[in-house]
Amino acid sequence: MTTNELIDHVIAAADALPAHAAAAGRWATDNAWWMVLLSVTAATAVIWLRHRLATRALQNRSAYELLPATGFDPKLEDVIRFAQQLAGAAAASSRRKLRPARGAAVRVRLVSEGGPLSLRIEGHVRVLQVMRHQGYAQCELREVDADSTPRERPVIRLGARREAPAQAVA
Repeated sequence: MTTNELIDHVIAAADALPAHAAAAGRWATDNAWWMVLLSVTAATAVIWLRHRLATRALQNRSAYELLPATGFDPKLEDVIRFAQQLAGAAAASSRRKLRPARGAAVRVRLVSEGGPLSLRIEGHVRVLQVMRHQGYAQCELREVDADSTPRERPVIRLGARREAPAQAVA
């Protein structure tokens, strides 16, 4: 094939391009009903799959509580290492990119239920098994019962609570 023949083929293909585009447009308008049906079905399947993966991940959650010892004073390196483990824990728990963040989230709560302050870590079982072996050195680690985990959202109050002024009755 010579260069002139190659150029002639490219020019002929460029000349036929509007006709091909018009044919593709006619095909799309003739078959739009099933293309819409196919896209709605695919979107519904993806939404259902994400919901199913999130539900399954939320069922396999547990919690551990870190209770510091009396002389607990971590070094800066220990704190940074533990923070990096927490930051990478959510990514480690979701092997698939389809799993929503709510199923792979690791929650950290500071809890004081009538005793010393403790750190409660809630997350997927796989992540917590790894973090259990790599926690702080001077902390007691114990598993939290499912009954003692609070189900309601915590209420955060900042500052002192002010009482409403009493209104004078005239």
